[in-house]
Amino acid sequence: MLGLKQKCNSSGPVGRGGHAGDPPPSEGTEPGGAQACPPCQTGRVWDPEDTPTSEWGDHPGAALPREQLAGRIQHTLIGQAITERQVRQHVQQALTHGFDAAVVPPCWVWAARDELGESGARIGSIVDFPNGSGLTAARVAEVKALVDEGVDELDATVNVGLLLSSRVREFAADLAEVVRAAEPVGVKLMLELPLLNERQREQAVQAAIDAGAAFVSIASRGAVGIADPATIAYLRRSVPASMGVKASGGVKTVEQVRALLACGADLIGTSAGISIVTGSGTVRGSLYSY
Repeated sequence: MLGLKQKCNSSGPVGRGGHAGDPPPSEGTEPGGAQACPPCQTGRVWDPEDTPTSEWGDHPGAALPREQLAGRIQHTLIGQAITERQVRQHVQQALTHGFDAAVVPPCWVWAARDELGESGARIGSIVDFPNGSGLTAARVAEVKALVDEGVDELDATVNVGLLLSSRVREFAADLAEVVRAAEPVGVKLMLELPLLNERQREQAVQAAIDAGAAFVSIASRGAVGIADPATIAYLRRSVPASMGVKASGGVKTVEQVRALLACGADLIGTSAGISIVTGSGTVRGSLYSY
């Protein structure tokens, strides 16, 4: 496994890494897409209140205007008391700003799909959120139900307790069944890396690769761990170029988004998308929410 102090690779997955409006690679780009990103290399503890944009040099992710970042953001509305009206408003916001997808609670996928009409925009939802400790059969049933509801992509939790109990085979088998049940819909696996040691991280990443996940992400929410550039760089180096990397968990500022893109994130999951792309509006929740 590569160490965190090596340079990150920002090249995106096949068919999903490039977005309209992205500037061409800078002169500092190395063969294969590797880019010198100082904070990606250091593995330093990263404070989300930092304003690190100047550290990324000429990296394309740092140069994108706010409004062009929308194509990399999955506009997320997750919570216990979400109403139909909020979901429909959320979908309209995604259409207005051109977000990559609107992510909504499972029970409201139908309403989001109805609100989209014939727009062709994508709807995402979540599986076994937030703890990932459901029976595999129940998780598979939820996945199949969401696919039947018309979801375009899924973010699935993982049963991190299995890994922490050294039950690696059971952990891997659960992921494989969840991914298989979603076909042809792609699954993004939220690996809860902040809860794992180095060896367990390797096992989690390898299980996601073997399962055929479309994307991997650091964590399910900010309470588990805030998305940081060093861990994004670790994931980008650790998975095939055909697999995407998503950053989610406490992403609230445009500076965070640019830093995470610069270190290899292909998508950003956040509930603060409007504030990020417009520079105005209220950011609800804390840095430790989704």
